[in-house]
Amino acid sequence: MGKSSNRDYIIPIKGLSIGSHNFSFSIDSLFFEEFENSEILSASLSVELVLEREVTWMKIDSEIKGEVGVECDRCLEELRLPVETDGDEIITLDPTESELDLKQFFYDYICLSIPLQKVHKKGDCNPDMIARLKSAGEKKNIGEPGSPFDKLKDLLN
Repeated sequence: MGKSSNRDYIIPIKGLSIGSHNFSFSIDSLFFEEFENSEILSASLSVELVLEREVTWMKIDSEIKGEVGVECDRCLEELRLPVETDGDEIITLDPTESELDLKQFFYDYICLSIPLQKVHKKGDCNPDMIARLKSAGEKKNIGEPGSPFDKLKDLLN
């Protein structure tokens, strides 16, 4: 599979009649490769978009559904998360604009739909990593010097 084309998410608006227009898009992992430092590792998403064109502005309503893969904050394995989000924007039209690039619009709404804390359900994390984390925690309690933040606990007393 090659890179997604930069044209895949562009709607030509020059000559687009006033009124409502429906569009469908598919978003996969290749889409996110073009965004530097994206936390999304894989994706299988569909977008249904309604574009309401007026003389000087456009309203965009979208519904994005599917699934993305991100890194689990606990075990670092891939975590599949469902995505179901709506996006809407009103854009003022510049008479010189001939096309509308929706790539950043889609990216922003997808990223905003992902929770801040991304962890597997209890018991679903990589057991080897969980064992290593427990082992590191036990060693710390046996006599290794504590975290510099341990001193902050004294402030509570």
